[in-house]
Amino acid sequence: MDKHCFKTDLAQDTIIDQHYQDEAIFDSHFKHKDFQHCQFEHIDFQDVSFENSYFVNVTFIHCDLSNIKLNHTLFRHVRFENCKLMGTDFSESIFDQVTFQECLCSFANFAFMHNKTVQFQHCCLQNASFVEVKMTKTSFDECDLRQCEFLHASLSHIDLSSCQIEGIMTSSQDIAGAIIAYNQAPALIHLLKVKIKE
Repeated sequence: MDKHCFKTDLAQDTIIDQHYQDEAIFDSHFKHKDFQHCQFEHIDFQDVSFENSYFVNVTFIHCDLSNIKLNHTLFRHVRFENCKLMGTDFSESIFDQVTFQECLCSFANFAFMHNKTVQFQHCCLQNASFVEVKMTKTSFDECDLRQCEFLHASLSHIDLSSCQIEGIMTSSQDIAGAIIAYNQAPALIHLLKVKIKE
């Protein structure tokens, strides 16, 4: 995979087999871009949006994609490794075989995500939002889900036992059937609307 200048390649609609490294991209709005078999490494995206774009067989390593828009976008066979995704907008995007590994995803927006297998491994998802999402093919491994919002996003059969879930924002209907550890039960007792007598 050759190393290319991302700014130079932006004139193309389809970009294949490129390696981008140590660049900063500012104030750019892209539509209908198609990235295939590409690698982004140490790329800093600032005030950037990719709307109705495609990322297929793409890896992001140590990239900063915080607060950018990646909505209405397809991610297929994509990996995010050690990336900053704080406040990133993934709303209404399609995720097919996507892995987030050791990423900072605080305040990220996954609302209306179309999910075809997503893995979160050792990620911080504090205050992230999953609204109107089918979670059946989503997994969380040792993630920080404190204050994370799950609304109309059933966690039934989802294993949360290795995660931090204090202050998780959900409903009794959405949390029903989730797999938790014994010591996590106090964090969810408020959803039962009962009072504990001391």
